[in-house]
Amino acid sequence: MVDDFKSLFLTRLTQLLDLRGIAERERTAWLRGLLDIDLSSANRKLKGGIAFNIEELAKVTRAMNCSADYLLGLKNESYTSELPGSTFHGFGVKTTLISDRLPADKAMTVAARMWDSQDGGTDLIAWLSLEPHASHAHFLAWQTKESPYWWLGHACQAPTDCRQYPVYAYLTLDSCIGWYRIAVLDDRAETAEIMQSFLEQAGYISDIFTQVADLRNALKIESYDAFVLDWSMGYGETTEPLIQEIRQAHGSNIPIMLMTGEASESEIERAIDQHGVRYFQKTGLFKPIIAQLKKDLREKV
Repeated sequence: MVDDFKSLFLTRLTQLLDLRGIAERERTAWLRGLLDIDLSSANRKLKGGIAFNIEELAKVTRAMNCSADYLLGLKNESYTSELPGSTFHGFGVKTTLISDRLPADKAMTVAARMWDSQDGGTDLIAWLSLEPHASHAHFLAWQTKESPYWWLGHACQAPTDCRQYPVYAYLTLDSCIGWYRIAVLDDRAETAEIMQSFLEQAGYISDIFTQVADLRNALKIESYDAFVLDWSMGYGETTEPLIQEIRQAHGSNIPIMLMTGEASESEIERAIDQHGVRYFQKTGLFKPIIAQLKKDLREKV
């Protein structure tokens, strides 16, 4: 590190450590753990005896949630707009877990459900260990091949054929602020699965269906925030009656994305004018659908 920056760097680092509540007697051990160096080197770095290299500077800025320019004195704004902790940001929810005993780089945050839930799955945000070492943990998280969700439960409930991650903490979300759930209907399972993968990458929970009757049955017990529907379901069947039912039950505020490559111009015009759907030609491009869906869900709130 250039000597001209050293004094200001250490001053600003000290100020950030004060703001984070890391006492002076704890700082050497904190830096040793962050940089994976010995105590003597950590102590000398904090006193200016040894310079920080680029990799170490990057680790410090991430841990302090500030810019390198601020620490080096190139800017006066620290950009510490985020809380120093392990943050979950998705599904329209943002929350941070701050703990002196849990560095942000030692935990991951995931969307999860309780394994033994009786109501189909309460929405949760969970903070897990990055390492699957469950030998001494009483409450664990895991994923199964059959489900996209993370599951939480007691050690005795965890499947033995899954990696098991200790749970540090979890937050239960009421349904009114839980993440968005999207229903996807297409007579081709492959297309529905691809759409589902794009939705999950965008941070949505999605259920896929290949028959109108299956989605109708699901609507009796499940509520959805939006729908992505094919128009033609084969053998002359269309989803227009289903769209009408959705509109009658939920009004015009719920987004419906209509994908089709087979509907006539008059059918498309009717779907847009009478049922208020968003029309997309079936070209294999899914990102425009996701972009429109995000916009409509934001405006729905």
